[in-house]
Amino acid sequence: MSGRHPQARRGQEAGHPPAPAAAPRRVALFATCTVEYNDPAIGRAAVAVLERNGVDVSLPPQKCCGMPYLDGGAIDECRALMRENVASLAAAVREGREIVSPGPTCSYMLKQEYPWLDGSEDAKLVGAHTKDLFEYLAGLQAQGALDTRFTRPVGDITYHVPCHLRAQNIGTKSADILRAIPNTKVEVVERCSAVDGTWGFKKEYYELSLKVAKPLFDAVRAGGPVTATDCPLAALQIGQGTGRAARHPIQILAGAYGLEP
Repeated sequence: MSGRHPQARRGQEAGHPPAPAAAPRRVALFATCTVEYNDPAIGRAAVAVLERNGVDVSLPPQKCCGMPYLDGGAIDECRALMRENVASLAAAVREGREIVSPGPTCSYMLKQEYPWLDGSEDAKLVGAHTKDLFEYLAGLQAQGALDTRFTRPVGDITYHVPCHLRAQNIGTKSADILRAIPNTKVEVVERCSAVDGTWGFKKEYYELSLKVAKPLFDAVRAGGPVTATDCPLAALQIGQGTGRAARHPIQILAGAYGLEP
């Protein structure tokens, strides 16, 4: 009878060394202005879900992504914000972290506009290592590493795909993850909320924006009882147009884990 420990025998008898331990998953959260100033519950849910999945989360110094300035033509102000964010986020990437954001406009900015408008090597590094939050979670799912031990039902979901997620050409990752919750049907709605940056919130265009968004409102009213969207501005528009509160998908996921009331 061999005196070797059973764990030592595994793999060694076949001539293979023991498999190395998996590298720890580490991310830097780009929280967004919405989380910082308006809806911190989204940020808390994001951290809770990531930590539930064994991900170490940091919150590096950060400013507004700059999209409101870019949308309004204030390019110099936008670039100034970019420079501060790039310095902080590039340092996080060099520490071995991926950048994740729960806001599709912000993740779009970091991925697409920073490398173009800033143009530095650090900006390109940030863009290459940025993922939308559910894009990151979908990566875990593809590796078989997503925790699927859900404890609470969530009901049927009508999910609105934000335009800035569609522009990233990553598919409907939020809907894909939500479908992993048992007995959950997710209907995807690809209709513009007509906020268009800040256009729909301007007094002179507000009523017109509601008319443009009517197909979205109709789809939400006809859909399942739970309404979701990753875009906080679309959520406001949906609420004003339908009377239904639209939740961020990460809050729904946190609830399914039993991490939220």
